[in-house]
Amino acid sequence: MNCSNVRPACKCILTGFCSCGIGGRSGLLALTLSSLAGRYSTQRASACASDGDALIYAAFTLWLLLIVFLGLGVHRLLSQMLRPAWINWALLPGTVVSEMAYIFGCLITGGEIRRAKIMPTSPDSKSPGDGEPTTESAPKLKLIGPVVAALIAMVACAGGIVAASSLLGRPVMDEFSNAGEFLPKSLPTSWHLLWDQIDRQVSLLRQTCEALARLDWLDWRVPLFVYLGMCLAVRLSPVRRDLRATLAAAVLIAGVIAIVGRFSNRFGGLVQDIWPLLAYVYATVLLLLIAVLLVRGLVLLLQVLVGRRSRLG
Repeated sequence: MNCSNVRPACKCILTGFCSCGIGGRSGLLALTLSSLAGRYSTQRASACASDGDALIYAAFTLWLLLIVFLGLGVHRLLSQMLRPAWINWALLPGTVVSEMAYIFGCLITGGEIRRAKIMPTSPDSKSPGDGEPTTESAPKLKLIGPVVAALIAMVACAGGIVAASSLLGRPVMDEFSNAGEFLPKSLPTSWHLLWDQIDRQVSLLRQTCEALARLDWLDWRVPLFVYLGMCLAVRLSPVRRDLRATLAAAVLIAGVIAIVGRFSNRFGGLVQDIWPLLAYVYATVLLLLIAVLLVRGLVLLLQVLVGRRSRLG
């Protein structure tokens, strides 16, 4: 739907009737037609605005789900390369916020917490199960309980990112003020748009690397915000919890935002305001995943080369 041509077309209709110098009934007819054209243009503009809001909410859902999958991939790859206990100690702020919020969500839905281990008891253990946080619960509501608990955990981590951004993130977000332009606010509807969005992902990664290089890392707020944002973003994804509940919670969050945004223009503007922060979180987690994949590939390549040399020797 092309809304940019609606108002100019209506102006042309009005100008055409007025330039004819027609009076009487013809003039009344011209005024009536111009009024109808103005009303039609207003309705078309409102419809276009509604379509734009729906597209940005759909795009918000997509990027939120991708952040969850990216964070899950980062955590699992790091756990395969290093001891899981070290990973969870490194992600301590995000681990504490996510697990405590999940426990709270289980309790308010009537569930029972049978065992909760936020941090590993054996730092030297190489077993993935010993190194990851474990929360064993018996939900009273079999379907709704895990979704509500995952929802509260995601909201807590997302709220932590927003709070860290407002308190510490100004030096960083000033450099990422244009990052939101590279994160599309609509879903691709054709192959051309799909490849265009993929090209914009590459541009987003380039802008992220350049912005990180320009940051003043001697300012204590910069490394602290980058560290907290990365921990909370990675812990948006579940470690040993049900992934389906987390995905359902992400869709529910986007749905609530879309419904509230329909009735509140101020809330709809909030989505536009946090879009650069969403782009920053997505770009940093994506860049972290690419870096981990490169390191993982190099480690495997070295292992293969060392193994061949040992066999030849």
